[in-house]
Amino acid sequence: MTASGLAKRAGLDATSFNRSKRISPDGRKRWPSTESVAKILAATGSTLDDFLRMIGPRTSDARIVVPLIASENATGQIGANGLPGNGSAVQEMEVPGFGQESCFAIEARGGALTPLYRDGDVLLVSATAAMRKGDRVVTCLGDGGILAAELKRRTTRAAELSAPIPGGPDRVIPAADIAWMARVMWVRQ
Repeated sequence: MTASGLAKRAGLDATSFNRSKRISPDGRKRWPSTESVAKILAATGSTLDDFLRMIGPRTSDARIVVPLIASENATGQIGANGLPGNGSAVQEMEVPGFGQESCFAIEARGGALTPLYRDGDVLLVSATAAMRKGDRVVTCLGDGGILAAELKRRTTRAAELSAPIPGGPDRVIPAADIAWMARVMWVRQ
């Protein structure tokens, strides 16, 4: 079946999967929405596991073990390995593999990451992963505060984060006030 035939069968526009629509005007890759993927799975009678096996091999070693810290213990510097160096790991957990990224997990506690995340949510983050406009990030401030937001822009002088509440003011944080910043790679709610 062709890409346009598959799109039609799923009730989508025939050009949904054309190569020209896979790259946005700013050069970033575009991915189908979860709704489009669900329609494709329904149209083909496939499961999500079938789909994931087509994307790439999944083996038992596709999981990694990362340190898990509580959001109130997130202060401290990120070491050269991309992990927090304050020795506050309280336990380890298994998460989906992310290749060569140095990851650690943060458990949201005490409302520190609201409104984007609730207490008990576990965020897999990487301080070594590339960060782009629109990525969700966790920022640990030099005074020990921690916040989660969407990255609007980051320069050598400051990071601009969008307001976590629609209509609220964006926040500009001087680089000198940032202990570390890490990209959110995965969330378990």
